Amino acid sequence: MKDDKIIEKLRDDEQYYGKFGKKYISNSDIKDLIYDPAQYGAIKKDNENFVKGRFFHQLILEPNKAKDFPIVDIKGRNTKAYKTFLEENNLTFALTLDESKDINDMVDYLLGKDKVLTDLITGFDAKYEEPAIGRIFGRDFKAKADIINQGIVIDLKSTSDIHKFKRSANIYGYDSQAFIYQTLFGMPMTFVAVGKIRKYFGKTNIPYFDIGVYPTSEEFIIQGQQKVELAMRNYELYFGPDATKKVEDLIINSPL
Repeated sequence: MKDDKIIEKLRDDEQYYGKFGKKYISNSDIKDLIYDPAQYGAIKKDNENFVKGRFFHQLILEPNKAKDFPIVDIKGRNTKAYKTFLEENNLTFALTLDESKDINDMVDYLLGKDKVLTDLITGFDAKYEEPAIGRIFGRDFKAKADIINQGIVIDLKSTSDIHKFKRSANIYGYDSQAFIYQTLFGMPMTFVAVGKIRKYFGKTNIPYFDIGVYPTSEEFIIQGQQKVELAMRNYELYFGPDATKKVEDLIINSPL
């Protein structure tokens, strides 16, 4: 299949995250390959962060999908109504109405805060959910950019503490993501983060959300490249054609 047809197929989330897309390595695989190869390829269940993050992204990038996002109007999760909603919708976690309102407010604040930032996210030439494929260290990789605009790959993040975002970027593998995305798209990458916590200016009742813009440095990209290299060594060790180890025999052996 030609690359342009593969790209077109990967625009569909079911194809990107499903069996067809599993042929390609993505950044979400890197952490598993480094720290827990036995989990490589495992299906990850939805949790609070995944669901809230997906709704946040859909509100900005795919608002038509966001209209149909499963939201339950309940006061607490330890209720029969909540459990019934999960069962009826085949879910493991669901947003409450109050949580959805908070995320809507986050998005409204982000898109109304600064014209330059708003144009970067929603400008006329912006492309959303743009996939790419390519070879990295001899293996097929895939990526899907939140936004491509003005010659930049932009990735949207929500964070519980904007002042710890740089630390989170290392913990959650944003460095390896930046290396993969810059390699596949051939463009510099910038992260735009918005705080999840509603704050108030001084002693007023005027609300706001923290916002941060984080262009990626050369040092950050090199750090990500090193992680991907390590992940690929483990991939070859456990899953390559000349694999010498089995994940079933994996024992973590590390000095304290």
